Amino acid sequence: LMSMIGPKTGLSYVTDMNFTKIVPGDYNMSAALGGLTHGTTTVEMANAYSTLANHGEYTQTDCIEAFYDADGNDIYVEPESKEIYSRAAADEMTDVLTEVLKSEYRGTARRINWYGNSDIAAAGKTGTTNDNVAGWFCGYTPYYTISVWVGCDEWKTVDGLEGGSYPLSIWNEAMLYMTSDCNPADFDLEGVSSGSSEPAEEALP
Repeated sequence: LMSMIGPKTGLSYVTDMNFTKIVPGDYNMSAALGGLTHGTTTVEMANAYSTLANHGEYTQTDCIEAFYDADGNDIYVEPESKEIYSRAAADEMTDVLTEVLKSEYRGTARRINWYGNSDIAAAGKTGTTNDNVAGWFCGYTPYYTISVWVGCDEWKTVDGLEGGSYPLSIWNEAMLYMTSDCNPADFDLEGVSSGSSEPAEEALP
């Protein structure tokens, strides 16, 4: 896909979502696999995945709930939203990413048995660097988006580290906690029949 649209167009989506560390050397094909010179942050990744959850609408995240002036008036103004993806494209991606957590699709996050422990739909993606230096799991439900990175301050291999190990376990515990009092919910996917694609064939040895 990156070869079809080109790195300039491909990376325009992440720069539109305020990924702050993109440099000229990132405009190459390896960016499709996350091969960025300076990487990204968990906040940027969570913000990007929440854009999919919000049907393509991006809103810059912050930690402010209210901001009061000297007279006690709440003067906080939430950041404006903007469309990054069409709703159809975002909803199609959410439909694809739900399969990552489903055992019938041999998803890379199936081991946590999300749907055996929750009545809330979830979508996400594992990520692992070469030599098991860093692992990611970014995922979302209709209620929350959480991004997890695991690695060392220095660049070195971590035994047993991949996106579907420590990062996924952390995400699972955090998301189950955050949604423990939430009602069952599914993604509101417009024009998408969720789970309509066929399960993957038996994996080759």
